[in-house]
Amino acid sequence: MREALPRHTLLPTRMPPHPPSPLSRRPTTTIPAFGRDRRGGVAILTALTGLVLLMLAGAGLDYARARKDEARLNAALDAAVLAGAQAVRAADAKGQTDAAIRAAGAAAAATVFDSLAASAVAANAPQPQFDVALNGRSVVVSGRYTASTRTSLMGIAGFRTMAYSGVAKSGVDLSPLIDVTLLIDVSGSMALGATSADITALQAKLGCAFACHDGQPVRNTDKDSYLWAKANGITLRLDEMNQGILDFVAWLRRQEAVSRRMRISIYAFSTTLTKVLDLTSDLSQVAGNLPKAPSASGESDGATLFNAVMPDFTKAIGTSGDGVTAPKKLVILATDGVADPGRSWTWDEPKRALVAPFDPAQCAALKAPGGAAKQPVWVGVIYTPYLAMPWDWGYAATLGQPSQVGGRGTRRDDIPSRLTACASGPDFFMTAGSTTSIGDAMAKLFSTFAQVRLTD
Repeated sequence: MREALPRHTLLPTRMPPHPPSPLSRRPTTTIPAFGRDRRGGVAILTALTGLVLLMLAGAGLDYARARKDEARLNAALDAAVLAGAQAVRAADAKGQTDAAIRAAGAAAAATVFDSLAASAVAANAPQPQFDVALNGRSVVVSGRYTASTRTSLMGIAGFRTMAYSGVAKSGVDLSPLIDVTLLIDVSGSMALGATSADITALQAKLGCAFACHDGQPVRNTDKDSYLWAKANGITLRLDEMNQGILDFVAWLRRQEAVSRRMRISIYAFSTTLTKVLDLTSDLSQVAGNLPKAPSASGESDGATLFNAVMPDFTKAIGTSGDGVTAPKKLVILATDGVADPGRSWTWDEPKRALVAPFDPAQCAALKAPGGAAKQPVWVGVIYTPYLAMPWDWGYAATLGQPSQVGGRGTRRDDIPSRLTACASGPDFFMTAGSTTSIGDAMAKLFSTFAQVRLTD
C-alpha cells in the first residue's frame, strides 16, 4: 500500500522574483523616496536638544547665583539702615546738630553695607545710596542699591549680567524738645533746720528752730542767725534744696540722653515770684544760679503766698508743646507745702488759720491742656517734710491744729495728700527724706517724664 503523506508536511513554494536593481528604477521615484528617508535624524535632534538643555541648566545656575547675591545684598541693606538709625540716635544723644546727625547716619549705613556686601562674591560692585531725612523729631534712614551678577553659560547667548536692585527704610524718633522749670520754695520756713539735730542746734543757740536772715546779729557774734547757721555747719532746708539742684545737674551730665534739646529754668517763690534763671541748655549756668537765702526780716517778708504766686507762675510758663514743634514742659515744685501769710499771724490770731496746707486747686490752670498741641504742663512735686514741733507754741497754734479739710490728723498731716493732688499723677510725687535726696527725686521725676508718650 502507498504510505499516506503527513498532514503537516511543508510543501515547496515558489521563490519570489529578485527585486529590481535601483539602477533600473525610473528617476521619477528617487526624490520622494529621499524625502521619506529617516536615517541620521536622531543624532541631529539629540545634538539640538542637548544644547537647549545645557543652556537651560546654565541659565538656572546663573539665575540661582544672582538670586543668592541679591538676597545677601538685601540683608546687607537692611542691616545698614538699622545701623544708620542707631547712629542717628547716638548723635542725637550727644546733642549734635541736625547736619551732623544726618552725616553720622549716612556714614554708619554705608560702612555696614560695604562690609556685608563683600559676601556677594559674584556681584559686580553694587552702588548704594543712603539718605537721612528729618521731619520734626522723626528721622527716616533710607537706602537703595543697584547691582548685577556676572553670568557664565548665559553669556554665550549674549546675556553677560543679571541686574537687580533693593530698597530699605528704618525710622527712629529723636529726643523730644523738653523744658524743665524748677519752682523752688524760698519762704521763711526754708530757714528751718533740715533735720531734728539741726533744729536742736538752732534752738540751743537762738532759742528757735529757724535761722532767719534778718540782719540781726546773734548774741556775741557779728553774724545774723542765717550766716551763723552756715558758719557752724547747720543744714537748713534751703541748703538741701540747692544741694539737690547741684546733684540733679551732676546727674544730668552723666546721662547720654541729655542734649541741647533740653533746657532748664529756675524760679523761686516766697511773698512774690522771682525768676532766678532763664531757660538754658548750659548746665553750668544752672549750677551757678541757685536760689538765694530766704528773707524774713519784715512783717510780710518770707511769706508763702501760693494764691498769688501760682497764677503768676502759670502765666510765665505758658502752654506745653508736643516735643516736636515746641518743647513739652515739666515743672518740678519743691516745697514744704505750707501756705503762710507772713509774721503777722504771730499776733493776729485770725490769720493763724491761713497757715495751712497747699491748695491743689492752684495747680489746675497750670495742668490744663492748652495751645495748638493741646498738651498739659506736667507737674512733679517734691515734698520737703515740715517736721513736727509739738513743743513749739507757733506750730501748736497752726499746723498742729486739726485738719481743715476733714482729715483725721492735723493740718501738717494733710500736706502730702494735698501736694499729691497737685502732681500729674502718683508717680510725679516724691517725698525727700533720709532715703531719697532732693537731687535723686528730681532725677527720678525727670526720668518718669521723659518716658511719657504724648497723645493727641
